[in-house]
Amino acid sequence: MEKNIKRLVSTLLLALMLMPASYGVAWAAGGDWRDNSNEQALLSGAYYYFTAAQMLKKDGDIKGAIELYNRAIDISPGSALLYAQTADLYIQTGDYGKARSYLDSAVEKDPGLPISYVLRAELYTLLQDNEAAVKNYEKAIEIDPENQKNYLLLATFQARIGQFDKGLDVLRRYLKIAPGSVMAHYYMAKIEFNRKDYAEAEKYYLKAIELSPAFESAYYELGMTYEVDNKAALAEKTYKKAILALSDGKVFRTRLATLYIKQKRFDDALAQYAELEKFEDTKLNASVKIGLIYFERQEYAKAIKKLSALLKERPELNKVRYYLATSYEENGELDKAAVEFKKTPRRDRDFVDSRIHLAFIFEKKGDLEGAIAALKEALDVKKDDIELTKLLVSVLRESKQYDEGIRVLKKAVKIDPRDAELYFTLGILYDDAGKKDLVVESMKKALEINPDHINALNYLGYTYAERGIKLDEAEKYIKKALAIKPDSGYFLDSLGWVYYKKGDYDLAVEKLEKATQTLPNDPVVLEHLGDAYLKKKFKEKALTTYENASNLDPSNKKIKVKIENLKKKLKAHKDK
Repeated sequence: MEKNIKRLVSTLLLALMLMPASYGVAWAAGGDWRDNSNEQALLSGAYYYFTAAQMLKKDGDIKGAIELYNRAIDISPGSALLYAQTADLYIQTGDYGKARSYLDSAVEKDPGLPISYVLRAELYTLLQDNEAAVKNYEKAIEIDPENQKNYLLLATFQARIGQFDKGLDVLRRYLKIAPGSVMAHYYMAKIEFNRKDYAEAEKYYLKAIELSPAFESAYYELGMTYEVDNKAALAEKTYKKAILALSDGKVFRTRLATLYIKQKRFDDALAQYAELEKFEDTKLNASVKIGLIYFERQEYAKAIKKLSALLKERPELNKVRYYLATSYEENGELDKAAVEFKKTPRRDRDFVDSRIHLAFIFEKKGDLEGAIAALKEALDVKKDDIELTKLLVSVLRESKQYDEGIRVLKKAVKIDPRDAELYFTLGILYDDAGKKDLVVESMKKALEINPDHINALNYLGYTYAERGIKLDEAEKYIKKALAIKPDSGYFLDSLGWVYYKKGDYDLAVEKLEKATQTLPNDPVVLEHLGDAYLKKKFKEKALTTYENASNLDPSNKKIKVKIENLKKKLKAHKDK
């Protein structure tokens, strides 16, 4: 670095030797870094290092700039400005101790240099000494009472620390000096907005716009104030006015379109995006938004056309591809949807969701192995995700891969041993696999975690009823589930079945009839009711109920046998 600095200084010396003598001093004064004015204390020798430091600072070489500023200080130790500038760089590097020392020196050498106090205020802000920060900002204002920037710095600082009224008072002080200050009105509006006084914010934004009719930020923030204050019509009016007042109204067309989307005014939003498509810098985003509006309106054919055209030009737009794939899926074009979802790269944030969509597509098409593979890919990226695990298990169960489902769930309960739903699902898989004792164990574990897990209560009670064991305990579990969800047809069926197993056929019929009112098309509930009718000697009712159940589940051979046997008994009885 030493060699580079020497080369830079030599170059500057040569250049400056060719300049008029007066130009060098003017440059030093005019090359002001923080809106400072002339400092004659920069002697010619110090000036070379000063200029070289400015260049290094501009190039981002802060360490090199500090070294050169210090060389300038060695030559001109009385320059308060050099100390202040060096302190500014120390603040940037995080060396607050040296920054404070240099600023103290700057104030000592020239107590009337405002920038020293501004920098000290910034330093104290970083050190979280708010009182000292305010004191130094006020000192800068005292020295230079007409400098708008110092008022704005103090006011915004006070607003940032929650002293809204004090910040506003500072700006009012400045407005007495300069009543036509656009920025003072603008910053008063910002402070009023931050303390949620939207009416006052509106007043000051409007004043700023009156003083400066082409003030883009004031228009934008006024519109946002109206939006936050739920005055959408005024926001719309403001954005439209800004489009007319400014040569470049693209930002306001974008805001208008967003406002229209919130209001579900999609045609108006499309009109704004159509205008934005005419400009090269907003064309891409506008085209994407148009495609997404079509998607939102479920106009999938239009969305597909727009998004496909975009991808031909910009195939790297994975988010666009995701929505194209989803549009195909929603439009019933599952093969095309699968092709696009498969293209989502593994590193993309939508990869996991794309694999979930693929799994659903494969499941719809009956390709359960494809669905399982897609979900395993998703889990490979989002490892140990419990919700993904549950999805995978549901497909494994559907494909009758019970042992694999059990294996996956055993791993899941180790990851989240307090998830009652995992134990409940594990119990169901044990039931599917014929492992009845493990069903009870898993359901009890689910209830240990969540005693009010109504499905586990019902499942455990029904399991006992099916096996004809612990019927009093079964009744207790199911009644607890019904206390939480009294109109559940499934729970009523389970309770009716417990009474059936207990031999209390009157209560069994009562509960099962009530269950069929809720679940008139459930073949299992109808079969149970038929069994209870038969025990009550209601043979005709039993036959009708069995036949209804059989019509709903023609593959159930057990019901067919019951029907045949009952018909024979009825015929035999009739023949007598």
